[in-house]
Amino acid sequence: MKLPRLTAALLALALAGVAAPAHAVTVEKIVAVVGDDSILLSELRARGLPFLRQIARQYPAGPSRTAAESSMLKDLLKKMVEDLLEQQAAERQKVVVKPEEVDKAFEQMAASQNMTVDQLFDTTQKKTGMTEQDYRDEIRRQILEGKLLSQRIRGRVRITEEDLKKAFARTLREELERREYRPAWILLRILPGSSQQAIEQRQAQAEKVWEELEAGRPFAEVAKERSDDTRTREKGGDLGIHAPSRAPSAQSGKRQTLAKELEDKMLALEVGEYTKPFRFGEAIVIMTVLSRQPSRFTTYEAAKPEMVQRVQNEIVLRERTAWMDELRKRTFVEVRQ
Repeated sequence: MKLPRLTAALLALALAGVAAPAHAVTVEKIVAVVGDDSILLSELRARGLPFLRQIARQYPAGPSRTAAESSMLKDLLKKMVEDLLEQQAAERQKVVVKPEEVDKAFEQMAASQNMTVDQLFDTTQKKTGMTEQDYRDEIRRQILEGKLLSQRIRGRVRITEEDLKKAFARTLREELERREYRPAWILLRILPGSSQQAIEQRQAQAEKVWEELEAGRPFAEVAKERSDDTRTREKGGDLGIHAPSRAPSAQSGKRQTLAKELEDKMLALEVGEYTKPFRFGEAIVIMTVLSRQPSRFTTYEAAKPEMVQRVQNEIVLRERTAWMDELRKRTFVEVRQ
């Protein structure tokens, strides 16, 4: 189970104290040492309690639940070590978070969800079982990290037009890999056991089919005449709506997907473009994209504000990683869990 970083969803929950029977012996364990400070097992489990409850709802008792709990606690301990490193850095730099800053953050969060602050606390507690104080502690940690990172990168970062255009190109590519599309093909089968001469003849036939397309004949028309795939031939080679393997609809099983080799070729095509003949298993195929789900982006200029935010986030993440590496090098850190 992955733990989200730097979001209000990652909220701590204090473990309510329970009086132990007179005969019980409480044994505390240190799970990590960070400089002169330490993290106790009880603190780790207290902060992880909401996630432990969630895991208990998702997995039956047994190896799967144990594995999920172990993975979650490992990720959470890493975050708690980082929180402690940040707190120590803040103390050295005399950076503090005032109560009114936390209050303002909650006011903004509540307003964004059309709630009052009290409603926000109430909703969070019902969903997670977390107390108001635990929620405040988590937001305070996030604000503190933001202040420290802001100090680190202030005056050192300059975003250029080239940076934004590269980010836009990456964003378009990532979006393309999630957009549904409608492929079609012309398939020429190669009979099992065909000689090299027979295969070369099929390849020559495929080249002639491709030349017909180049001459301007409609793809569907050529597919109906030339394709050996009886399942799609009468439909002009139409394979139906597909989703790239990275698309949520593919991962949920709601859409069919193509083999990766074919998908990669489809992602390289604009609607109406087609491939040159290529070998695919015991066949030679020519493929096209009949249609594709529209992009949510219109122009670079319209997307520019979003690209600025994306580049800024990438810079912050990169700087945070480098900063954490520096803090770990200058601080004794021992994880015992």
